[in-house]
Amino acid sequence: MDKAYQLDNILCYFDRQKLTKRECLLKEGINPYPYNFPDRTPIGDINRLAKNIDKNKKIKTSGRVWSKRNMGKIEFWDIKDHTGKIQIYLNKKNFSESYRKILSKIDLGDEIGVEGTLFMTKSGELTINVLSFEILSKTLLPIPIPKETKNKTYLFLSDPELKHRERHLYWILDKRARDIIRKRSQIIKEIRNCLDKWGFLEVTTPTIEPIYGGAESEPFSVFIKALKQKWFLRISPELYLKRFIVAGFEKVYTICQNFRNEGIDYKHNPEFTALEWYEAYTDYEFQMERFENLVSEVCLKVCGSTKILYQDVEIDFSPPWRRLSMLEAIYNFTGIDVEYKKLSELYKILKEKNIEINESLSWGEAVSLLFESECEEKLIQPTFIIDHPKDISPLTKEKRGNPKLVERFEPYVMGMEIGNAYSELTDPVEQASRFIEQYQRQKKNNNKDYIDHPIDIEFLRALACGMPPTGGVGLGIDRLVMLLTNAPSIRYVIPFPMMKRKR
Repeated sequence: MDKAYQLDNILCYFDRQKLTKRECLLKEGINPYPYNFPDRTPIGDINRLAKNIDKNKKIKTSGRVWSKRNMGKIEFWDIKDHTGKIQIYLNKKNFSESYRKILSKIDLGDEIGVEGTLFMTKSGELTINVLSFEILSKTLLPIPIPKETKNKTYLFLSDPELKHRERHLYWILDKRARDIIRKRSQIIKEIRNCLDKWGFLEVTTPTIEPIYGGAESEPFSVFIKALKQKWFLRISPELYLKRFIVAGFEKVYTICQNFRNEGIDYKHNPEFTALEWYEAYTDYEFQMERFENLVSEVCLKVCGSTKILYQDVEIDFSPPWRRLSMLEAIYNFTGIDVEYKKLSELYKILKEKNIEINESLSWGEAVSLLFESECEEKLIQPTFIIDHPKDISPLTKEKRGNPKLVERFEPYVMGMEIGNAYSELTDPVEQASRFIEQYQRQKKNNNKDYIDHPIDIEFLRALACGMPPTGGVGLGIDRLVMLLTNAPSIRYVIPFPMMKRKR
């Protein structure tokens, strides 16, 4: 066996003193990892009994040992579960010698189960008089439990890397971190409630696809042994959701993980959660109202108001949201009217502003770069940026009255794009032409990954069976959770964010 995977080499990652206590418990016939602890009452429910204490009724509960105060023959401990914290009273004369030895093997952070009766101390604190106890899980690593007083918490976990890498510790120690996870679940639930109420059908799309599509992003690839082929992790469910629309499912949505082999920063993670919905017989104007109504309703249900405080800035999600075309936004924030600028003029402007470019940029790509650099961070209140350049939007219908643009919107809040939506392109011939243009542009840009990326003929064949006018929308769940939980980074709202491996 590889020495690295011998037991002693793995146990070196654990605490030696705690391992010794575990061995002592086992030698005394105590299993520190029992199978169950039935009929327990959550600590929060016990605390609600404070006004109606029945001193004769036995209470059974469990939690982590949060603090210990030794007063000789008696001890006061605090134990804590996900619903609250309670004090327990241990009078050593109530226990046999063997059980007193077990008490000495219990450390802060250990999970214990207790049974006893309730009483109120002279200081007015609800307390369990412990008549029996058992160890439910012996910790083998120290839990950095903070020292707490009524007014302050000391020695709290502050290392940002440890918070994200040792996620379990962060959740054990920080109620706000646990609340973010609960609120994330509530947000997704309310999104589903809203879409279900509007008559949408939740559907599933493939995570592993033979041809990736729906966005211009670098994919993760996998090799399927059974097929002897390279496939890809989904970057977007778009092309599969449209097949549902073609087949007559008029309102569909999915909430799924997407994977993009790109950067990691405060608002990007290579694996992220997205919502996409498609609705037949609608366009992007209709879907703008859908979007603002959904977000404002979810905000109201989760936060109690359509107004929130994010990083000390008040954000108002009440409809209607501001609407600005991309060209208007550039003019408003820079004074530059780009609509009739030649590509050479846009190159010059980008260089003057020290925006990195390559010499094969299209007009739309240059306009988009200028917008991203000069406008995005200034969009604080909810704003729809509409009518994007055609050559960066291959799946979108032309803007009625302006063939250089398309009917597309991106909602922005606090400088973050939180979604993307189109009047979907439904002409299969035009779609094929756009795919070819996209391919040729990527080839010209020397994007080697894209050169090997075939056009999705199966999707075009589905589109050729007839897709009605459709409005399609994507929403970044993680970024919405950031906003509604006042989290400064996406790492706080993704349960297990991607980080470089240490070992």
